[in-house]
Amino acid sequence: MLDDHRPDIVLNAISGFAGLRASLATVERGIDLALANKESVVCGGSLLFKTARAHSSRIIPVDSEHSAIAALLAGHERSAVESLILTASGGPFRLLEAEQFARIKARDALAHPTWTMGQKITIDSATLANKALEVIEAAALFGFDSDHIEVVIHPQSIVHSMIRCHDGAVYAQLSKPDMSLAIVSSLLDGPKGVVDRLDFSSLSLTFEAPDRVRFPLLSLAYDILRRNDLSAIAFNAADEVAVAAFLQDQIGYLEMIDVVRRTVEQEWSGAPDSLDTIIESDRRAREVALRLL
Repeated sequence: MLDDHRPDIVLNAISGFAGLRASLATVERGIDLALANKESVVCGGSLLFKTARAHSSRIIPVDSEHSAIAALLAGHERSAVESLILTASGGPFRLLEAEQFARIKARDALAHPTWTMGQKITIDSATLANKALEVIEAAALFGFDSDHIEVVIHPQSIVHSMIRCHDGAVYAQLSKPDMSLAIVSSLLDGPKGVVDRLDFSSLSLTFEAPDRVRFPLLSLAYDILRRNDLSAIAFNAADEVAVAAFLQDQIGYLEMIDVVRRTVEQEWSGAPDSLDTIIESDRRAREVALRLL
């Protein structure tokens, strides 16, 4: 289809690992890629970026957090920026006592407080697995290491991301929680006027640190970045397997998190430098996760 139509840009919004091939096929043809499929970067970022550079293809992030960071970084010298700050709503269980987690059902996790999304990403938002994937994605997209990527809980989902500069200043992008702005920004240059204006007189914005004990998958993302191996692929594959089982009420909420953690704890040495290696690592991780269900 790409060869028949030769588009100027492709928006890849395929869910999950299945989106990687479409991303590679796009940049191999020198076509710009508007990327909403974060798994392409999490699992195959180095290969994807290398291929894009070889064919002069741009990769434009569509996730609201990464779209915001890209816009903020465009206005600052890279050397002036100390760290990236990703925001997370905290999901539906932000205030739930830890002893209640064992009783969480899929229908509870699907009730996101601020965003309307598909089932998989809504569950990932409840466990903070989505934010874990976004931390890994941000490191690959923008070249910041794990020590310079922060996460803050922001229940209102008005601030999409921030950058912290060495001089102490912090710059943020704010808009209503609506993906229209990020999508249109990835496809068009110039003024958009696609989301309603914020009324600051009626806003109340709050921030808090994430609870990494109650939501351990976020910490796991930082461990993965420090490992610098194939474990990001294992994380994603195990999460896809575990979430599917949770949605079918085959496992509980805590078991879902445990499957991901135990899969990543396996040996994942190597580098994701070829499509064959990436696909084989994904296959092996799914086998491990299925055995752990």
